[in-house]
Amino acid sequence: SSGINAEYGDVVPTKQISSRSLSPPHHKHPASPRSSPRVPGSPNRGSAVRTKSNRTPSPAHEIKKSYPAISNKLKRPQEIIPRFYFPMGKPSSPSQKLDDTRMSKIKDLFDECKDSLIAKKDFGSVTKAAGLPLYWKCPLFEACSSTETCSYQQFLQVYEYLETHCHDESSKFVRLLSKGTRSHLIWEDFNNLIQDVIDTHPGMSFLDDAPEFHARYIETVTGRIMYTVNRSWSSKITVTELRESNFLKVLASLEDEPDINQVSDYFSYEHFYVIYCKFWEIDTDHDLIVNLGDVMRHADGTVNPRALERLFEGTVTHGKTDTLTYFDFIRFLLAEEDKSHPTAIEYWFRVMDLDGDGYISLYELEYFYQAQLEKMRLLGVEECSVLDCICQALDLVRPKEDTKITLSDIKKCKQPSLFFNIFLNIQKFLDHELKDPFSNKEGEVPLTDWEKFAAREYEDLIADEELNKQYEYEDDFEDEDEEIPMMGNVAMSAVETYGN
Repeated sequence: SSGINAEYGDVVPTKQISSRSLSPPHHKHPASPRSSPRVPGSPNRGSAVRTKSNRTPSPAHEIKKSYPAISNKLKRPQEIIPRFYFPMGKPSSPSQKLDDTRMSKIKDLFDECKDSLIAKKDFGSVTKAAGLPLYWKCPLFEACSSTETCSYQQFLQVYEYLETHCHDESSKFVRLLSKGTRSHLIWEDFNNLIQDVIDTHPGMSFLDDAPEFHARYIETVTGRIMYTVNRSWSSKITVTELRESNFLKVLASLEDEPDINQVSDYFSYEHFYVIYCKFWEIDTDHDLIVNLGDVMRHADGTVNPRALERLFEGTVTHGKTDTLTYFDFIRFLLAEEDKSHPTAIEYWFRVMDLDGDGYISLYELEYFYQAQLEKMRLLGVEECSVLDCICQALDLVRPKEDTKITLSDIKKCKQPSLFFNIFLNIQKFLDHELKDPFSNKEGEVPLTDWEKFAAREYEDLIADEELNKQYEYEDDFEDEDEEIPMMGNVAMSAVETYGN
């Protein structure tokens, strides 16, 4: 007889047992030593004493022993996870080839020209034949040729790469505008594209005789593009950011819309006119930069001065500065007039987050509201206590934590503009309090706060221009005879001052 330890599986013999008694005669012992342990130093297999093995079991053996269900799954062939990330767009087919019919038409366009070379001004037909939007013609031409003309072979080299490596409009556009040198776009990349819009769009023909405004219009449109599309605040527009924006859709719409002002996103000349005139009004020395004192005059000083001071501390600019450029002012004006825009929410959150901890605390709310109280006293408006105001703001936002507000809390709020105006612009806050809740008519196309502001300001500027035309101020407006279409006297004076 023998004693058996059930826990360890050890067999301790009480007397010698022959090896023949361990298994029937027909059974062959396995060759593997794992199933036939021997006692070290014993010459006789049959006299071996089985003891606990010192060998450490493998992890796979332990898994199979303890979890049979998992063991069965491990035996199955592993599933191949299909590719799900396509930074250059998802291919429509494994092997994309050029359309022979399309390429034949494009080849015919080149053959019809002298020496089979197409000039830049005539490249729109090639762009449309290639299945691209019309106003891609400038980036496409410049990606193909660095001279005034382009050959079919130059075009084919670029177009073949686009079709085989770039599988959606966003990746193709970045490839063309960056000339294949970067995987992102910077603001200088848009200069020639916007200049082409000025030169060839029928709604911009009135600017043919006013080249002084071209540079400012280009900078304004570029500023609006970076403000809206570059959601990462990196000054670099990635393919993903471009894909998630409406810019390419708006750019394509220029082909079918002869009135540039109907394209309210990015390209509207009326919107540029308003932005430029607003900047000129506060830029008293006309050097295209403004300081804190200049910005405080904006909107008759209704913007919270403590918030304006934060603009120069590097919260929304690249580092601390004593001045803001026209490019910086574009972002400020867009954020100030439409605080419900996603970029504007981030803009003013950065301004109000004094310590940069990612929260707007009760102290920070009180800090900005104290300046609002001073403006209330100047306006003779009935004051609202700090406590009541903060309670109203917290009820409006409903933050997850009662004592601090996150960026996510404000983005989820239905009225972010009202929240910010309580602390940043007393006049807008009072206008909201006095607004008729039934003023919006049913059936009207809803406009953004920016579109409402731009339309109102443009009408006021045009009204001022018409009023000035009724009088002759020869001493103040000597060059009024050289009037630019759609340009008011404010803008004309700016041209005389800034020049090119």
